[in-house]
Amino acid sequence: MRSSSRGASCNRRGTIFITSVGVMVFLTLLGAGFMVRSLNESRTGSRSAWRQEAFYLAEAAVERASINLRTPDDTTDDVTSGTLVTGTYTVDAPEEIGTLQYRVVTHGTTQNEQRNIEAVFQLEPQSVFQFALFGDSSVSVSGDAQTDSFDSSEGPYDDDPDSPTYNKSQNGDIGTNGTEEGDVTVYGSIFIEGQVAVGSGVDDPESVVEGYDPAFITGDPKVVSQGSSFPLPDVEIPSGCTTTLPPMDKKTKTMTFTAGVDYCPSGDVTINGGDTWTATGAVKIYLAGDLTINGNASVGVVNDPTQMVFLLTATGSAKLQQEVSGNTVFYGAIYGPNAFIDISGNAEIYGAIIAANVELSGNAKIHYDEALQDLDDITNQYEPALLSWREL
Repeated sequence: MRSSSRGASCNRRGTIFITSVGVMVFLTLLGAGFMVRSLNESRTGSRSAWRQEAFYLAEAAVERASINLRTPDDTTDDVTSGTLVTGTYTVDAPEEIGTLQYRVVTHGTTQNEQRNIEAVFQLEPQSVFQFALFGDSSVSVSGDAQTDSFDSSEGPYDDDPDSPTYNKSQNGDIGTNGTEEGDVTVYGSIFIEGQVAVGSGVDDPESVVEGYDPAFITGDPKVVSQGSSFPLPDVEIPSGCTTTLPPMDKKTKTMTFTAGVDYCPSGDVTINGGDTWTATGAVKIYLAGDLTINGNASVGVVNDPTQMVFLLTATGSAKLQQEVSGNTVFYGAIYGPNAFIDISGNAEIYGAIIAANVELSGNAKIHYDEALQDLDDITNQYEPALLSWREL
């Protein structure tokens, strides 16, 4: 009987042991299952986050492609790849698929996850005349000079705030692609009704402006760094350009240019004091030599600076030096990517001046004509408009 009791007891202990082992195995397998599931969920969550980050990077690349397309024919400063905290992005070469229409594919990658976006842009030409004064390398403003703006499409310049035809704004911006201290100098009682824009990528834009005094600049912010360099392409004289200037009326000392004609006189050009240059409509005057406008001259179509544009080109290694001085009144725009332009005395400019280097001094005044922004046939860059996008 005792032997039988001991056997039954052993059997019970064995059963309990086996049951315990089985429970342990079950719990171990159950825990392992939960662990595997948790790891899978963690991996799925991480992958989802990585894919989202990759998508954001591809979107950032679309924005970069938009900046690159501002100058589609000049790829020297294009950025086609980059590394951010979350991963990398790349921008494929744009493909022209229509008139000023481009297709671009971008990629964003993080933790081996990649997302791809196809974007289609339509480019809108932008006028080269985006500033009152712009010097590619430098701008110097001194004396009692002044800049402001108006819109000739709304009527003549009128700075009387009580006048019913008041036409004056604070968009008389000056700018440069320079990024070093002194590339912009501002001295005297110069009053800039607008902003000062310096070259791109400058952490402290005010450091570029020598003589900076915030009291004489109305913009907000007063000094900014451009998002990208402002391009200044060379001037090309069109075929069929006439080399003969119109005859001068000796009685009125007036030279009248014919609308729609491109003029390209050879050599230097001097407009003497008392002379008047005007036009019957929009004209372009291409100059390969120096331009001098002496005191008391009147140039351009009164109250419509968009009608007369001077385009200055250098031949060989020559550098142009232009001068606008005295009591000259100038209604028009000057673009000279290789030119040095000196505006002094009591010269009054209604329009815009874009050159390699610009000096404004004395009591000279620049009234930037915002209507010049519509001259998109004289363009140095484009504004990309996003037509469509999709993920590939």
